[in-house]
Amino acid sequence: MFALLMAGGQGTRLWPVSRKSKPKQLLKLIEDKTLLEATYHRLLNGFSPQEIFIATTSDYKKHIRKQLPEIPKDNYSIEPELKDRGPALGLAALLMHAKDRQSIFVTSWSDHYIKNQNAYFKTLKTAEQVVNKHPGSFVTVGVKPTHPHTGLGYIKLGKKLGPKAYRVSSFKEKPDLKTAERFLKSKQYLWNTGYFICRTERLLELYAQHLPEIYSLLMKIKPYIGSIKQQWAINTFYPRMPKVDIEKGLIEKLSDVAAVEAVFDWADIGSWQIIKDVLSEKKDNLIKGLALHHKAEGSLIYNFEKKLVAVTGLKDIIVVNTKDALLIAPKNQSEAVKELIEKIKADPDLKKYL
Repeated sequence: MFALLMAGGQGTRLWPVSRKSKPKQLLKLIEDKTLLEATYHRLLNGFSPQEIFIATTSDYKKHIRKQLPEIPKDNYSIEPELKDRGPALGLAALLMHAKDRQSIFVTSWSDHYIKNQNAYFKTLKTAEQVVNKHPGSFVTVGVKPTHPHTGLGYIKLGKKLGPKAYRVSSFKEKPDLKTAERFLKSKQYLWNTGYFICRTERLLELYAQHLPEIYSLLMKIKPYIGSIKQQWAINTFYPRMPKVDIEKGLIEKLSDVAAVEAVFDWADIGSWQIIKDVLSEKKDNLIKGLALHHKAEGSLIYNFEKKLVAVTGLKDIIVVNTKDALLIAPKNQSEAVKELIEKIKADPDLKKYL
């Protein structure tokens, strides 16, 4: 089995630290390794460097190769521009299939935090067994919800296929709070981790059926795989692909989708609130850098500069200070940072802060 490490995102919700030029996966936000390095070292417990593929953009390949020098250069799927996960996964599957026509792959995200590694690989093994037993199936991995999260997708479980394995009844994307509370109470849903397991050959067949425009362009790239013109072909045909999300564009259209319930602790490091929750107790403060707090509770204060940041009387607040930008937000609204980014994008005078 191959592991496909997805590392092309921009991490906008972790602004102002995560920037377009150096996004969150390349930064040390949780431990003494970058998020990318931590994910890679976790994968090494079950895969060799030759079995790990990287999907990223041309903007980040230099940084990633510096952090992960052991990965073979021909294991990189380099997108010339962001086209969402539909085209990205298709291109990577094409490259993996060229290396091994019988291959099964699992996606792995460079910004996920997983506590129990043995349980993680046990879950992957269960998913691989489901694929081997049902070769035409597309398998997802879900985590039992612990609270009504509105920033994640949900998987509704159907018929049981085996221990921790189910048919998928439906997918529900990022519900409102009331709906998320109902999902949690029903105990019929899992959080969608975004881990997918499938045969590369089967995935390409599904693209031919459901995403023919992308498939047609992938087939134009195919003859050049492994040649000196491989990246030229990708650079020529990939930009012509439509932006398509893998869930809505493909997975939600499939009738043969299975879900494996994860047995490991998991967090998508997608907001400052999640970093706070992963690294500290709810009422504790999480401090990094030169900072002083007085009568503060449940807050995150990250200071990446030598200038002192002092706060008093704060409760459940996010404060992130960098060289050229300062973010202050209620902890439970840290997901809204993405909306701030849209305002910055719309203002020509502010685009330099992206």
